[in-house]
Amino acid sequence: MATNNNNSRRRSAPRRRRRQGVSVLAVIVLIILALLIGAFGGYIIARKTDTHIHTIQDLNDRVTELENTLTLIGYPLGEDVDPAQWAYDNTAGDTALQELRGDNGGWAEDDDDLWNDETLLGATLPEDSDPVVVAEFQGGQLLSSEVIPEYNDQLSSQIFSGHSADEVAEDTLNRVLKKLAGDKLIALRATELGLTELSEADLAQIRQQATANYETQLNDYVAFSEDPGETRESAAKKLEAEGVTLESVVESLKQSWWSQKYFEHIVKDVTVDDGEVQACYDKLLATQKDEYTAYPEDFEYAHTNGDLVVFRPEGYRAVRDILIPFSAEDAVVVATLTEQIELGEADDNAREQIDAMYETLNDKVKEVQDKLAAGEAFESLMDEYSCSPALKEEPLRSEGYYITANSFVNSTEYVEGSMVLEQPGQVSAPLRSPLGVHLVQYIGEVTPGQVPLADIRDAVAAEALKQKQNEYYEQQRDALLEAAQVKYYPERLR
Repeated sequence: MATNNNNSRRRSAPRRRRRQGVSVLAVIVLIILALLIGAFGGYIIARKTDTHIHTIQDLNDRVTELENTLTLIGYPLGEDVDPAQWAYDNTAGDTALQELRGDNGGWAEDDDDLWNDETLLGATLPEDSDPVVVAEFQGGQLLSSEVIPEYNDQLSSQIFSGHSADEVAEDTLNRVLKKLAGDKLIALRATELGLTELSEADLAQIRQQATANYETQLNDYVAFSEDPGETRESAAKKLEAEGVTLESVVESLKQSWWSQKYFEHIVKDVTVDDGEVQACYDKLLATQKDEYTAYPEDFEYAHTNGDLVVFRPEGYRAVRDILIPFSAEDAVVVATLTEQIELGEADDNAREQIDAMYETLNDKVKEVQDKLAAGEAFESLMDEYSCSPALKEEPLRSEGYYITANSFVNSTEYVEGSMVLEQPGQVSAPLRSPLGVHLVQYIGEVTPGQVPLADIRDAVAAEALKQKQNEYYEQQRDALLEAAQVKYYPERLR
């Protein structure tokens, strides 16, 4: 599906993608290592960062991925499984793989049984073979060297999501062949239309978009950093160390700008009428009503991420906060002590040490409380001091977090202290989280049920238009492939 790749997603946490070209074997080895230490580390991380909604979501995804990988390699999930048989305890054999299998025979007699024809290494394609033509069409051809990395990457994702290689390999290969052939045809067509040449207006737009994208990355890095003392300057240096600068974003957009121009050229005449807007709204409402009623945490994620919400579950209220953060050094100390307590490895005075760290913030907390009592606006004090990272941008800044008694948005103390507030505008007592101490303001109750279409008509219309444009673009792409009389030779890849 075509999308505008030049628009950055609002309030999304910085995420790193796995670089293409990493060997599949290396990925498998990393997964085995993750099975040995990843779940343990993930648990600790989760306990430290429950204030970051995106991190919680990522960790949930990680747990699912690890469960799927365990299933893939043969680990028997279920209530009757004895986990001691699978413990890495250095008693079962000479290799880490033998240890992972356990001392009661495990699931394989030798290492070769781990990677059979049903698993990833048996289904992926070698990337070091001589290139051959695997598709040809009017004006060009597609080589195996172009297909294999993309196929292996997509197949890996499918298998790690719990699918059988035998079931998805053929469809995945056909889909990749069609996509890459289509990409080449579109590039040829865009060249014919003169869309690959960048005008002065294009360069100006690229610079403007790159600046916006870079600023978003920079702000997100600061907002979601685990270092409370993170600044734009320090974030910029860290991004530069990762190869991300304003100029690198500009160059990246230059390489892909033509594809957005081609998309806009194809869909320029697509419009939506009132009936289509209503149909889009009705579909979203039905979907979200089922999903958010069954999984209210998805509603919280959607609201925090700035997604289009047309249905709100019962029992939510809106809050925002003023945060008195730990210094970077103190945050590390508190996190370390908390971790030791969770693992049963802490000294007897660990809790007293944590209490003492929070007490260092008392003077600043009292200072804020005095200003509130003197009549200073809560919002102005959010600017003067700080607030939770996700609340730094509109509309979440004004709307606040949506939380309920079992909310996933913040720490337990934050949620419980927020839920006891009785009147809109009321401010909580100091509440602790891993970030520091929060003073939470109760904004008001969130009206449950469907959001009237009239209130969000522009957003729904934009969503309906986007969906229709993407569908039309795919239709035109398919027509281009058919007209080019593409011939595929998947058998040459085997």
